[in-house]
Amino acid sequence: MIIDAHNHLGGPDKGDGKSQSPDEIIAVMDKAGIDRAVVFPFNEAEPGVSFSRPNEYIAHAVYRHPDRLTGFCRLDPNFGGQAVKELERCVKELGLSGIKLHPSSQGFALDHPALHDILTAAQELRLPVVFDTGKAMSPPSGIAALALKFPGLTFIMAHMNLYDESISAAKAASNIYIQTTGYFNIKRLGNAFRELGADRFMAGSDSPYLRMERELEKVSSIDDLTKSERGSILGGNISRVLGL
Repeated sequence: MIIDAHNHLGGPDKGDGKSQSPDEIIAVMDKAGIDRAVVFPFNEAEPGVSFSRPNEYIAHAVYRHPDRLTGFCRLDPNFGGQAVKELERCVKELGLSGIKLHPSSQGFALDHPALHDILTAAQELRLPVVFDTGKAMSPPSGIAALALKFPGLTFIMAHMNLYDESISAAKAASNIYIQTTGYFNIKRLGNAFRELGADRFMAGSDSPYLRMERELEKVSSIDDLTKSERGSILGGNISRVLGL
């Protein structure tokens, strides 16, 4: 099964106006040969309380396409206890399967008290957490520190533009996966797969910002991967994490 582990659905994004509907992403998936996509909200213009409105949009999209889409909620720790309540609602009522956190977009530090509460709840609920990384507010080293505090929680670092820091973070904490999202240095990507092992990586396009096909082409272009390793990166690892 080929799974694109990083996609946005809904919109428009308040920063750039991007949007993507369920029908649009399904059409792209069909064209690219992608079986399933993990989807979560954009940085919505009107998110409601801790992204409650776009989280409902994601849940509805998954309800319409349960065999093609897996939904993650997006949360804003600045809402404090309401963010934790939204997480519980997303799991128990909306049936979502993970969390997306974006420190720079929501303006929260990795030592925010409510973030600790969110991660505690996520660990109890056995939900994977995707962190936007590589920016000043979300360095890989900071994600590694959190991963060591929450050893029972699966952390997924989106983007690996800070290559060396990303590799070091994953070496420091075995509960970290790296998404190859937006990284196109094929030689260094191949080196990373060899250094850490293919079982620590997940392919994710960041659609609609980047083409789904480009993510597949990138992984497929690395010649010395075995069929099993390629399968792990292109869907096996995220499938195992989600219990698909």
